[in-house]
Amino acid sequence: MKRLSLLLLVFTCFATRAQQHEVTNYIDDIDLRASNVVAQLDINSTDKKKIKAIVVNQYLNIEKIEAKRNSQLEKLEKTVDDQEKQKLKSEEVWTDYKASISKLHDSYLHKLSKKLSDSQIVQVKDAMTYQVMPKTYFNFLDMFQNLNENQKKMIYDHLVEARENAMNVGTHKWQFQWFAKYRGKINNILASQGIELHHTSKAWEKKQLAKKNDSK
Repeated sequence: MKRLSLLLLVFTCFATRAQQHEVTNYIDDIDLRASNVVAQLDINSTDKKKIKAIVVNQYLNIEKIEAKRNSQLEKLEKTVDDQEKQKLKSEEVWTDYKASISKLHDSYLHKLSKKLSDSQIVQVKDAMTYQVMPKTYFNFLDMFQNLNENQKKMIYDHLVEARENAMNVGTHKWQFQWFAKYRGKINNILASQGIELHHTSKAWEKKQLAKKNDSK
């Protein structure tokens, strides 16, 4: 019994330290990410500290909302056997999550708007999402050079919407998945308008690879 108690104590201590290490790593990660975000801004050091605090708090709140959602979904899987009932309950969890994250998103932008201009807020959005929006927009226009203005606007608007959603998730993986989802929507619209996608994209990729090799 003493041996079992000792093993449980050791395991508990190990688990606690592992959790503390995980939390510390996460806090270090979001601190670094927030530092990279404010580094993009041409503002004084005092304002940078204030903006960084807002960004860090945003990341923490996103993680908290996602953790609550994940916990609720895991609990449903373990406690609700009826698949139809589980599906309905899961939809309720996702509805609550979307409402919470939307409210947080609006509050975050409101806080930023008190200290930054519209163009600076866009800089924050792009920095939080690793510049995927402007890079992807440039790539689309470089790949399909005969697009009309309406098509360019469609691509731009879709990528802006992708960025708004990508800002609201806590991991790089899910951010990139949001952009992938909207790239798919854009491709479907372009294809429906008679734009040839497959050969054009392959030729563009080959061209980019050649440029990369030439620069080595």
